[in-house]
Amino acid sequence: MLLTPDQVPPLGGPVRLLPISGGPEQRGTLSDWSTSPAGLVATAVVTLDDAGAASLADEPVWAHLQSARGAAVVLEAVAEGTAIAGELLLTGVLALATEQQRAEPRADIARRAQLRGRVAAAARTIDLSRTGARVVLATDAALANFGASADDHVELVVEVDAHETVVASARVVRVDAQRSEVALSFIDLPDADATRIERAVLGQISSDREQAGVTTSS
Repeated sequence: MLLTPDQVPPLGGPVRLLPISGGPEQRGTLSDWSTSPAGLVATAVVTLDDAGAASLADEPVWAHLQSARGAAVVLEAVAEGTAIAGELLLTGVLALATEQQRAEPRADIARRAQLRGRVAAAARTIDLSRTGARVVLATDAALANFGASADDHVELVVEVDAHETVVASARVVRVDAQRSEVALSFIDLPDADATRIERAVLGQISSDREQAGVTTSS
């Protein structure tokens, strides 16, 4: 779990803070960063506006940072206020060390969905991020009837949880007829919907980490 030098988030880089219990995303910059000898536990100091810092003080959050090469680094931590206004101290576990070279975290997550093009087709997600998704249709016949091909513009309706549904415009990136799968890239997804998706994604990543037995004592 040790981060290589090019995986370490650079000071001054952007940070998105998402309260785990709900609420709007806040944005700031990274002021300090360190990790434990084992590399799993990290400490970050984030600077943001006073109101944003006050709204997150003492709240568990997911902090989305970027490595020196732009890959996603996700820290799950409790945000603590410091003596400096607009500053938060985060100490917690790396829920996701890095997402390889992806700028946004992605999770293998199954959610009921619907693809809408010239016809509508029931589907389910295979993986999901705030920038796109991969979905599978029930059968190859359903895929053939839907008639998707690369660069088509479609709409994806996905139930991100029991109470929230996101409707996203998307471009078809590729179609795998043998697996009845369609890969999608979202187009101009509103920030509120992107946050809803990211909360589901990071919740799945945290759950997977917990099931694997990873704790802050590692």
